[in-house]
Amino acid sequence: MVASLEMPEDRHGQIRVLAEDLLQNLGYELVDLEFSQNDEGSFLRLYIDKDGGVNLEDCTHVSRMFGALLDVEDPVSGRYNLEISSPGLNRRLRRAQDFRSRIGEIVKVTLAQPMDGRRRFKGVLKGLVDDPLTLTVEVDGEEYVVPLDDNSRCHLVYKFGN
Repeated sequence: MVASLEMPEDRHGQIRVLAEDLLQNLGYELVDLEFSQNDEGSFLRLYIDKDGGVNLEDCTHVSRMFGALLDVEDPVSGRYNLEISSPGLNRRLRRAQDFRSRIGEIVKVTLAQPMDGRRRFKGVLKGLVDDPLTLTVEVDGEEYVVPLDDNSRCHLVYKFGN
């Protein structure tokens, strides 16, 4: 479906609030929300989770409920695809509470601007400061204090086996 998606920041916030309220009432958590537009069209993607994880039936249920809510509230102009997904094993971390719950786990941080000559840091998340969001990541025995901004990305690194 080819579409145009104009999403001012206030609408992004409006959609986030709608999603968080609905998901909380349904027993889910909004892990992440993305908008994307390319040559093939536009989409709005929600990543959801709950205790025990989510499955296809959960995604289908949330898609129907949130799609109906979007039809009523109409916060998105133009046509778009709505996708509901699990955040997966290598989930993206965004909020301070996401980082707090993952201290001690391995993360991969990609910065928009280099710091100390590098943009990528893969190591153990040791701690964080909330405002501004800054992570302490131990890489090969050395600790780095890594500031995050809106263009930085941080994902869990899932290790299979031992």
